[in-house]
Amino acid sequence: MIEQIGAFAGLAAFLGLAVLALLSFTHSRDIRRLREWAGSAPERDAERKEATSATAAQRAEELRELEQVRTAEREALDEREERRRRREAGLPETGRGERLRSGLAGIGDRLAEPRYLVGLFVVLLVAAGAAAFLVLGGSENGAQAGGGGQGGNAKQQQQQQTQAQPTPAGEIEVSVLNGTAVSGLAATVGDQVEGAGFGLGAVGNTAGGFSESVVMYERGSAPEAKRVAKALGIQKVELITAEVEGVAEGATVAVVVGEDDASAAG
Repeated sequence: MIEQIGAFAGLAAFLGLAVLALLSFTHSRDIRRLREWAGSAPERDAERKEATSATAAQRAEELRELEQVRTAEREALDEREERRRRREAGLPETGRGERLRSGLAGIGDRLAEPRYLVGLFVVLLVAAGAAAFLVLGGSENGAQAGGGGQGGNAKQQQQQQTQAQPTPAGEIEVSVLNGTAVSGLAATVGDQVEGAGFGLGAVGNTAGGFSESVVMYERGSAPEAKRVAKALGIQKVELITAEVEGVAEGATVAVVVGEDDASAAG
């Protein structure tokens, strides 16, 4: 009996030692993992900070792009509102400065193309050759003429005047003013001015009434005024008055629509 109890006690002790060894192994493994986790804390903090910084930078970039889009939308809305206001006031949708900037920008874009660059280079070469030829030819003619005097100078001036070219229509700024009580008449004639190829300036009304349509011009711009009058079928051409000059906003030629052309409003 005692031998059996001893055998059972020995077996129980063996099983207890096995369980204790297993628990000790498990405890050691957990302690090792805990130490490894605690030792990697600085790396985790660095990774967390890096992820937070990247997220913040991405968010800031998104906000900046959104602000740019909103700014562009506000500018476009302001531009449309300004054009609407100018239309209601009987003025061109774009001012003279804006049209000039737009034209220069278009020229710059075209010059950036390879074909235009090649063409410009060829033109510059031709111009340089022509200038060199004129300089050399002028020197030889001067040496041969000797004391040609005033007769030669007068002949050269006559040749220069003969070779002078008229101002392109697009460079002649024409202001259109309504000298009648018919609403929208200046805008209608302004369309005719642009249709004829001239540059349209200020469009508005005169302080007083005009019975006849007239094309007025600033000093030195009589030929341009006659071209405008011929294109619009207006017979009367005269020097600009102080009243019309005050509302023409610097245009060299001003068309004042009178009662005789009031039917053009229809």
